[in-house]
Amino acid sequence: MKQVKFIKPLSLVLLLLIPLESSADMFGQGTKRLSVLLGRGQAFGDDYTILGLGFGYYVYDGLELAINWDSWQGGEPEINQVTPEIRYVFRNQSSIDPYVGALYRWTSISGFDDETAYGFRAGVYITTGRRSFIGIGAAYVETTSCDERVYVSCSDTYPEFSFAVTF
Repeated sequence: MKQVKFIKPLSLVLLLLIPLESSADMFGQGTKRLSVLLGRGQAFGDDYTILGLGFGYYVYDGLELAINWDSWQGGEPEINQVTPEIRYVFRNQSSIDPYVGALYRWTSISGFDDETAYGFRAGVYITTGRRSFIGIGAAYVETTSCDERVYVSCSDTYPEFSFAVTF
């Protein structure tokens, strides 16, 4: 059986965070986030453009609950992912705020059984303005019930880059 290569995007090329209400603190309790994702990925020998939407809410200062949806376009088979996650930003008095997070991912691949995965991410947000920051980090994702005869690897570690503007 041919092994399938399924690689998460090398980077999150574009991530705009837009709270639905103004807050003096980008990571403060009550802040809401709407995100748009544009990225690249490879799977099943095809290159994909990844489009995504996300929503997050800071339930406490620094603690965000979020859900994201990604659609992999331009290749076969069709791939869609839904990812609930929790992220904590360690806020401090400097322009660098470390973060850690955990995620669960459900992936629908046309012609294949659905896959689930869990993962972790960590990195830093670097303030670039009063209401903007960039994110630099890494993520690790482990696919559950993965058939290594089909998939090249059942786990993946990849870098993440983001730019955020809050209003």
